[in-house]
Amino acid sequence: MWTVLGGLFMFGMALAIDAELRDFPGGPTALADSVAPGAEAMRILRWPAERLDTPGGYLTYHNVILLNLALAVYGAVQGVRAVRGDEERHVAEELLATGVSRSALVRDRAAGFVATVLVIALGLGLATAAGLALAGAPDLLGVLVTVGTSGLVAVVGFALGLAVSQFLAGSRSAAGVASAVLVVLYVVTNLGAELGPIAALRWLSPFHYANQSRALVPGQGLDSVATAVLVCMAVGLLWLGAAAFERRDYAAALWVRRPASTRREEHGERVPTALLGSVWTAALRRGGLGLLAWSAGAAALMGLFATLQPSVMEVWTGLDYVAALVGGGAGVGVEDMYWAFVGEMMAPLIAALVVVRAGGWVGDLAQGRVEMLLTAPVSWSRLVVERTVALVVEVLAITAVAVGSLVVGGLTVGGSPDPMGLARSTTMCVLFGAALGGVAALVVAWVRRPPAVTLLAAVVAVSYLLTLLVALFDWPAWLNRLSVFWAFGHPYLEWPPTSALVVLSILAVGGTLLAARVAERTPKVA
Repeated sequence: MWTVLGGLFMFGMALAIDAELRDFPGGPTALADSVAPGAEAMRILRWPAERLDTPGGYLTYHNVILLNLALAVYGAVQGVRAVRGDEERHVAEELLATGVSRSALVRDRAAGFVATVLVIALGLGLATAAGLALAGAPDLLGVLVTVGTSGLVAVVGFALGLAVSQFLAGSRSAAGVASAVLVVLYVVTNLGAELGPIAALRWLSPFHYANQSRALVPGQGLDSVATAVLVCMAVGLLWLGAAAFERRDYAAALWVRRPASTRREEHGERVPTALLGSVWTAALRRGGLGLLAWSAGAAALMGLFATLQPSVMEVWTGLDYVAALVGGGAGVGVEDMYWAFVGEMMAPLIAALVVVRAGGWVGDLAQGRVEMLLTAPVSWSRLVVERTVALVVEVLAITAVAVGSLVVGGLTVGGSPDPMGLARSTTMCVLFGAALGGVAALVVAWVRRPPAVTLLAAVVAVSYLLTLLVALFDWPAWLNRLSVFWAFGHPYLEWPPTSALVVLSILAVGGTLLAARVAERTPKVA
């Protein structure tokens, strides 16, 4: 997925950026000058922004810097799964029972990830180089240095995830902590001196050192010292993770609270029963902290973009690609296009939520929770349907919080979001989440194994990428109908076509009912 889809996206962006530089009124210099204020305003998302008048400089700012963050988080999740995840899946114990040492297990898992990253970097690099060559700005060496550095950042993320997972008992919490650390370091790197004393944390950030080797930017190249620091970070964190793994109990955190006394005491336990009356309410209660985190993240994202509206809106005047992307046309103001763009960012966020929840459904089956529910007794059909109901309620809650944050942020900067547009966006978010939930339920019921999550993620990624490429290259509009994101449409500006609403409804209801039917015919255990 990283190699094929990521490579295709980098290839397309290289051509799209070249076209924008070529066609912008006043040429590349005028485009760079017009983008500079917006880039400064949005530096929390990516920075630095240099030589935006060149394909390599613009591609580095627009894509590569975010690519570093995405690969680092991907690496952190894989690092957590490498040891802690294997313990939860009872894979590590089988390997250790054959005589493989703990340090050898860490070494081999790390070597396997490095090999994976090499393939990813090679695929991304070749695709990027091809795009720049067709754009008339070939730079194979700069591409290899750039994507090689991105791959090294991913390895640092892997080592961080592996080390953090030794201090926490669960893979989900470890992945969350490691990812949060990387996001904080990324933001600190971007904001720099604006944070005062906190800016010193950038010396601990892999992104700070990766920015020293932005070889696609004219005048920049490989920084051997910064590269050496990244290598030392990766090796040091891997050593820390391996050392902690050697010293802790199997399937336990490195430090656990020991009971003060071994004397058994009889005492009553209070079992909370709130929200446990049905499967969907129990699912909401179990995922309460996760729902809170998703809601907070969505609110922060929407609020941030709302406050950036005045600066960014100025940059968008004259950018044809933006109008094509958000469905802007004659009579649609730049402010409406901006609010439409921000609102539509909820679609990939909801898609990510669905993929994560599908992973939880597969985990419930593998870890025996489904068997416990079925003995309650709860039928397969009821389980599948109420899971989807819980997912829809989560989507509604997250969307409501995000829209509220968008309104507050917009009003703060003097904007005027359209209430009807926000209502349409909220409705479509819920319907979109229900549709993807139906698809996810069907895939999980059919595959029943971890590859179900990979398959679902691939379908979502291809669907999302297709809408971007159609807008980038002005491909035939009918290709959009192959994407579920097309059905989401541009609800802030107008309701999607009736056919799109019908498609989403069929996926939501039909997918869930078909998933229930498939589940009823499958074994009751993993």
